[in-house]
Amino acid sequence: MGTTPSFSKQSPSLNDLLIQKVRSAIAMALICCMIPLSTEDLPAQEVATVRPQYSQIPPGQLDQLVAPIALYPDALVAQILAAATFSPQIVEADRFVQRNAAMPQPELARAVDAQPWDPSVKALTAFPSVLSNLDHNLQWTGRLGDAYYNQPQDVMIAVQEMRQRAYAAGTLRTSPQLNVIYQPSSIVIRPVNPAVIYVPLYNPWVVYGDPVPIYPAYYYVAPPRPAGVVTAAVVGFAAGVAVGAFLSYGWGCSHWAPNWYSRTIVYNHTTYISRSVTVVNHGYYGRFDHTVAARSFNQSIATRTVVGPHGGTYTDQRAVGDGHYNNTRTMTGPNGATYTDQRSIGNGQYNNTRTVTGANGRTATESTSHYPGGKSTTITGPNGNTGSRTVTGRGTGKATITRTGPRGTKTRTRLDPR
Repeated sequence: MGTTPSFSKQSPSLNDLLIQKVRSAIAMALICCMIPLSTEDLPAQEVATVRPQYSQIPPGQLDQLVAPIALYPDALVAQILAAATFSPQIVEADRFVQRNAAMPQPELARAVDAQPWDPSVKALTAFPSVLSNLDHNLQWTGRLGDAYYNQPQDVMIAVQEMRQRAYAAGTLRTSPQLNVIYQPSSIVIRPVNPAVIYVPLYNPWVVYGDPVPIYPAYYYVAPPRPAGVVTAAVVGFAAGVAVGAFLSYGWGCSHWAPNWYSRTIVYNHTTYISRSVTVVNHGYYGRFDHTVAARSFNQSIATRTVVGPHGGTYTDQRAVGDGHYNNTRTMTGPNGATYTDQRSIGNGQYNNTRTVTGANGRTATESTSHYPGGKSTTITGPNGNTGSRTVTGRGTGKATITRTGPRGTKTRTRLDPR
């Protein structure tokens, strides 16, 4: 046993006092680090930083924001817009792909599938150059995600606006790599071969005809120009990306598409809703706090309500569960008139009910149900009159169509009805 040390009672020196202060500061920092963020410590990718309230982006700035991706194939645009709402995950995914650059695609796809990322981020791992660009331009990526989260229709309109400008300038045309399908209301871009996808290379500030203001701090590397080409306003292509190894997973590129009619992104045949907690948002989609209960809630149901400038409201409520998807959209005008669109998908059936109620309280309803082998539609007018159309026997080569209305019932048989 050693002897018990004795302590002098002399006053501490200045150095001793400084050491005590430093030790106290370190101890306090350690204690703060041990305090949980909520009911449990969260992964870094789920921690939302305190950011300013979102402000609407005007059309001209949205055009500038989407310019770098507007000429990409439709499915890739959908993936990028969705993934941009998860910028911390994009950083993780890019680092992951870089570390495993030598890994064969089937093994990489399996490794990616095991990651806790959003499906849109997983899908982008098939396109390392795109993922790297999003990572290197993280401020722009975050802004793009904020815009899509809060102004999805406006962002989709901006993409189409830029495509129309490129088409008018002659820089967007069908090529051996991509099919460009022109329509006055929308321009669709699809790969010629769905198994090999080419990512366009272009200068986003000059390819659209009239110059587009350069997005601040956007890092752009000009691709090499083809022989004999003296202008930067051209669209080139890097080597095609073979995506076969990723197609068998539920998050692969074949599961993504934009719906240019409703101006939304579609994932696995349903409208995509971002569950991100890192975007600047108005809180439309439920409570994005970090409790276990809130995260569980956000995985199952989402509600968005927007109040129009004249007092009308738009509410979009969606519930997702094992094997089912429910969506109810309600629009209420300032005069009290309402329009409701309710959809339910699950167990091999798809049901859709649309209801219009005027300011006078009179209601009209259309109900449609799709099921294996057929479908049925019933319409009820504001005066109580009803009519229906039922199709049975689909898939058998012949189908029976029955119509019922005020004039009675008619039945006929035809081939391959639509």
